[in-house]
Amino acid sequence: MTPIVQTFQAHVSSVRKLMGFDREVLEIAIANVRELREKLVQHHKLDNPQLTAQRTLDILEGIRDHDSLRPRYQTIFNQALVLVVSYFASSVHDLLRRGIGHALEAQPEPPVLREEFRLTLRDLKDFDFVVREVAPDFLIQSKDISFQDMQSIARAFKTYLEIEIRKDQAVNDIILGQACRHVIVHAGGVVSDQTVRQVSGAKPRRVKMTLISGDVVQFVPEEVELIAESMTGYLQSVSKMVGDKFGVQV
Repeated sequence: MTPIVQTFQAHVSSVRKLMGFDREVLEIAIANVRELREKLVQHHKLDNPQLTAQRTLDILEGIRDHDSLRPRYQTIFNQALVLVVSYFASSVHDLLRRGIGHALEAQPEPPVLREEFRLTLRDLKDFDFVVREVAPDFLIQSKDISFQDMQSIARAFKTYLEIEIRKDQAVNDIILGQACRHVIVHAGGVVSDQTVRQVSGAKPRRVKMTLISGDVVQFVPEEVELIAESMTGYLQSVSKMVGDKFGVQV
């Protein structure tokens, strides 16, 4: 995997740990109570469950096995989706930025070299003006590209790098994730008519096949994992296309 994909996967791993926080705490508690029970049974010859912590152990294992605490962590699962979408946007930004940097030295000259944007003296003052390093940032900022909109992303790669990204199930999963991220952050999780329209063409997909206006969106860890999986596949694919286009590793 390329460094950009590796970084994204590291972020996903941290989100996965966040979603499993309750289970991790339970496992620690269960391990310590089990150790206490074994010591009481082996060294103090106790066999009464009321005195060996067996009952406490049974309760904790029951909570773990039935995911009894999961409903209390629903807010965390939604925020986990928000984090994953943000990490994805950052990774795509890095991919496009590096692609533009390599395009500046490509032969024959790509269309991106015909792009125009305005610079002020303050801009030059704020940056060490090394063209390959700074020009991609100026271009991305001046074109106001949204990295939380798959159409905007696809259009940018096609316009500036002549790379066409096809729409598939992975893209549809990501569109759903981006739409729900907006709902969670800006509308308290309540699905709007606009949200329904936004995802109406995102089919086939694997997550939340039906969204109804007025419903409150709620994610479970498995859904966040599926969206993260689609994002990883997307980043790997686009990374390869950029690398193949310019003969580099991005």
